[in-house]
Order: sequence, then structure tokens, then C-alpha cells
Amino acid sequence: MQVKQGVDGRRRRGEQRRSELLTATLAVIERDGVAGVSHRAVAAEADVSLASITYHFPTLDALLVAALQSAAEDLAVELDGRGTELGARPADELARLIEHSVVRRRGRTLALYELYLYAARRPELRESAQAWLEPLTEIARTFTADPEKARLLVAALDGLLMQALIGARKVDRRDFAALLEVLR
Repeated sequence: MQVKQGVDGRRRRGEQRRSELLTATLAVIERDGVAGVSHRAVAAEADVSLASITYHFPTLDALLVAALQSAAEDLAVELDGRGTELGARPADELARLIEHSVVRRRGRTLALYELYLYAARRPELRESAQAWLEPLTEIARTFTADPEKARLLVAALDGLLMQALIGARKVDRRDFAALLEVLR
């Protein structure tokens, strides 16, 4: 029985280490972009040996795929249920959601877009990248029963978010109100 506990303990520690490495990878992407990710950079960020990284993620692709999947899962957890919390003034709530992504979670949002664009160049990663659109699509479905309009709302939110990240526009509740009116 103790042998089994030892194996389970090692597995749990391995999963914990893997999670720590993914957190470190996202921190490197937040700071330096996808181009700054290397086994050495992640090892330094996580304060672990290079061997520890290559044991869990033998290639950079494996590391970036896992980071993309982890970031998509984190976003899904963060946004879960947000569509039902929009209340009487959904445009205000959407503006707050986007503002939260641009201001309070700016680094993480930039990292997500970096991974998103990385996946655009890698067909094998597109399914993982599309997974992070699902929570936003769930929120969009609270505004319209039309699946096409829900997809268009997500695309528009993506564009507004990207423009806010680069400073091309401020987050403005009126934009969201107009957008929701057009898509209803």
C-alpha cells in the first residue's frame, strides 16, 4: 500500500511541477512574448533546473501547446457563469469585462493573444486556440439565440479588445451598447 502512495505522491508532485512550469511559461510570454520562450528562460522564471523543464516538455512546441491549453482552461474557468451575471445593463458589464482584460489582466491578455497568433501559424494548435473562444461565445449566447450573431459578437469583442490593447481606442460602454443593438 505504501508503494502506491509513493507513486501517487510522485504523480501529484509531477503534476504540480508541470503546472508551475506552465505558470512560468505564461509569465515569460507576458514579459517577452512567445519569441522569448526558451527552455532556459522558463527554467530561470520557475527557478528550476533546465532538466526539469525538458523532462516535462521535451520540445518548445510541447511547452507552447501545453501553455495554450492551460491558458484556455484558465480563461474558461474565469469566465464560467459570467453570462448569467450580466444583469440589467449588459453593455456596462461587457465594458467592465473588456476593461478588466485590458487593465487589470493586461499582461495575461497579451500572452493569450500571443499564443492565439502563434496557433494561427500552426494548424495543429488551432483546435486548442479555438477552445478559448468558447467561454466568450457562451456569454454572447445570452444576448442572442442566433448562433451566427453570437459568433459575430465574439469576433467584434475580439476586435475591440485588440484595439484597446494597442491603445487605438478606449473601452467605451457606448460601443458595446451599439454592438448589442446591431446584433439583436
